[in-house]
Amino acid sequence: MLVSAINTVEIHANQGRSNEVGTRLPRMLDVLNSTTPCVAYTFTASKHDNASWIVSGYWQSETQMQAHFSHPELTGFMELLWSGAISHIQFNSFVVDANEVT
Repeated sequence: MLVSAINTVEIHANQGRSNEVGTRLPRMLDVLNSTTPCVAYTFTASKHDNASWIVSGYWQSETQMQAHFSHPELTGFMELLWSGAISHIQFNSFVVDANEVT
């Protein structure tokens, strides 16, 4: 299965809140993996900082990725920010140009 688009979310928990964030992320990804056409949603914890994670979503098309940005579960990331559980969040997306793949 060819992946043509990737979205990432970089998250850094506030001091004393990393367990809360680390517990909530897998539940959020379970919902996203079961309710979107995403090839896979994964998260990786930092090897050097137990309060940082990168969440990645892999998509067959840019259209699928863009459409999922209105998914209600994605508000969970903002809820973590608004609640003070995380101090930093950064969203990114990348699209592979099929003409550049060799």
